[in-house]
Amino acid sequence: MRLSHLCLASSLTLLAAGCATTSAPMPAPTGEEMAFARCEDASDFAELSGSLCAMVEAPLHPGIPGAGHVDLFVRKFPALGERVGEIWMLAGGPGETGQSYYTEIAGFRTAFPGYDVFIPDHRGTGQSTRLCSGETPDSPAGTALAGEEFGPCFGEIWRNSERSAAFSMTNGAQDLDHLIDVLGGEGRRYVYGVSYGTGLAMRFTQLRTVSVDGIVLDSLVPALDDAELDLSHRSHTYDAVGREVIARCAADAACNARFEGGVEAAFAQLITEIDAGEREDLAEYVPGGNLKHALGMMLDTPESRALIADALVLAIETPEALPGFFETEVTPAFDLFAAVAEYPDTAFSITLAGLIGESETNRRPDMTAEDVAREEAGMGFTSSLTTVQTFTQMPLYERDAYFDAPYENLPPILVLHGDLDPKTHIEGARRHIADMREAGGDVHLTVVEDAPHAVWFFAQNCVQQSLHAFFIAQSPAASCSLDPAMRPS
Repeated sequence: MRLSHLCLASSLTLLAAGCATTSAPMPAPTGEEMAFARCEDASDFAELSGSLCAMVEAPLHPGIPGAGHVDLFVRKFPALGERVGEIWMLAGGPGETGQSYYTEIAGFRTAFPGYDVFIPDHRGTGQSTRLCSGETPDSPAGTALAGEEFGPCFGEIWRNSERSAAFSMTNGAQDLDHLIDVLGGEGRRYVYGVSYGTGLAMRFTQLRTVSVDGIVLDSLVPALDDAELDLSHRSHTYDAVGREVIARCAADAACNARFEGGVEAAFAQLITEIDAGEREDLAEYVPGGNLKHALGMMLDTPESRALIADALVLAIETPEALPGFFETEVTPAFDLFAAVAEYPDTAFSITLAGLIGESETNRRPDMTAEDVAREEAGMGFTSSLTTVQTFTQMPLYERDAYFDAPYENLPPILVLHGDLDPKTHIEGARRHIADMREAGGDVHLTVVEDAPHAVWFFAQNCVQQSLHAFFIAQSPAASCSLDPAMRPS
């Protein structure tokens, strides 16, 4: 095992000096002390001040000696108060870097001052080892693929399919187990995952060798054997949540009165016209040229979701006003996510998303664009992801013994889930929780009313309240209201 080369200089200097001393020998540094050094970007962003960075080597194929290795980047935010334990944060995706947590890390650390916070980049993301050279930080476009990098990157992935297969969910979970073993300290220990990170955390429970005191699952993905809510059904999930938003408008007299005949009838008519090809004019006025995708995207934040009725009025009556509306009203609702892009090496890995998606989280990888179009006929809210999956072809790896395997020996689990989550439907979360409880798991659920995907970003009041109860072995509240005053700025 090789720890980071970042901070061995001081130890090597002492060894080279070879000075005799009559004082008691200094205790050998722990793996954690050797691995971490001050991050180069710690002074570039206020929220990263005081953070420490490490690069840790892990097996490319755990269990296969001599198969090579990957480097895993980890950022640590040391405890602000007297240390009582640590929290390991798992980003979503697959394809997101740990940097998705950075913008709001200050509030989290303040709420839990006694905990070291560790944020790794999953293998295949950020500063960790990538799937192809075109995604490395020193490539022409950095960690994003651009222009002429696409062809060589996908060619590299296919030519090295055995290596590519090593970037699986199971090996990602093995990485977490390895990192906790190498870098973890004494005291209480928790894992916090968002979205795909929840699936990775559950795979970790199946293979872990290290002990943890609890798992927190924010926006829980459906179980891998859930054939109704898997990744290939993402548009179905968007449409179900979108219809709930339409129903709420219909129940509000002022909102419903904005539409001749009521919002439900007007919306149904608009979708019928779009499916019949009678509203091709809309392609000129909405982002990406697809109103259904644009409406689906608007479900992702509370602010943009509140503008859906406005968008429908414009689409029906004055579509030429839509470009200005999206630019001035909708786009600012996503500033919270846009801020993450300011960090270097934060580009989403479309290759890792495609590899894991097709191999594990999409139970219908053979769907075509025509299949998707047939299924989405009649829907009013859709996701572009379902179509993208049909042409992002990757060398599939074989599902291992952990895929669909029942859970056992689970640690205590807390699930935080929004009831208007358009990416991981709350019914899928409830079914997944039922599987955990059937395996004897002690599982708590806090439903965050009106919250979309990734409660972390939109309801830190709920996150903090439920975590505080969970950490002291009390039952968290069954529900929590999204409090705008506690929302991150």
